[in-house]
Amino acid sequence: MTTTKLTVTVPEELGAYIREQVDAGKFESVSAFVTRAGESMRDFEPLDLLIASMIAETGEPDEHANAWVDTAIAAASRAASIEDVGSDGHAA
Repeated sequence: MTTTKLTVTVPEELGAYIREQVDAGKFESVSAFVTRAGESMRDFEPLDLLIASMIAETGEPDEHANAWVDTAIAAASRAASIEDVGSDGHAA
């Protein structure tokens, strides 16, 4: 992959967050973090367009749909937290 060097300026709090993520080993470097962020924005743009077209076609979700989403997200979060705990009861 060919790369290009960029210089960016970010708010101090965001810079601290990025460094924390790198220091915690979640990213190899600040460049890796920025690359992932950029890829995520690029990859979600078509999804944003799809959602906008669906809303234009069917209208905004109603309270029932929003409640269903909240329930589904809560269930997924609970399932994810259960998966993070090993059979010995400690975080994996």
